[in-house]
Amino acid sequence: MLAEYALPALQQLSLLDLIDHIEATHHQYIRDTAPLLVEYTEKMVHAHGDDHSEIKPLAHAVNQLIAELMPHLMKEERILFPAIRSLCLGQPSTCCFGHVGNPIKMMQHEHDNAEHILQTIRQITNNYTPPEGACSTWKTCYRTLAEFDTDLQAHIDVEDTLLFSKTLDLQSL
Repeated sequence: MLAEYALPALQQLSLLDLIDHIEATHHQYIRDTAPLLVEYTEKMVHAHGDDHSEIKPLAHAVNQLIAELMPHLMKEERILFPAIRSLCLGQPSTCCFGHVGNPIKMMQHEHDNAEHILQTIRQITNNYTPPEGACSTWKTCYRTLAEFDTDLQAHIDVEDTLLFSKTLDLQSL
């Protein structure tokens, strides 16, 4: 859930500014951090995968999450966000999806999938608690995963709670 202190400030943003915030803050964070998470888990598989049964499922879950998030960002940036921008500017949308609620429903479904994968990752990692004697890569991976989880939850909350509801309100006018 988005930190209570951030929500009022974000509520004051226009839809256009909110989209800019999401892209600059959350989308960029995912793009910067995702390759690191893949790198860390690959190193962990090579170093510890045979001795620790949780490592390979963790690497699989991280790769699955990243594989779902990257096209999700692209769909938002190339389809949904331009449609919202057009709506805000009173311009006709050239998109073929009909009502803007259709891609919003798809994005919410994808958010649910991401949250499900995060739940799996939390379970595998014991809520990002490295085992005693874990190497520095393992500790860094878990710390980065915890930060990624927090950011992704905030990202989803901003979109579901603010962006999508404001967009649907504007569409109904």
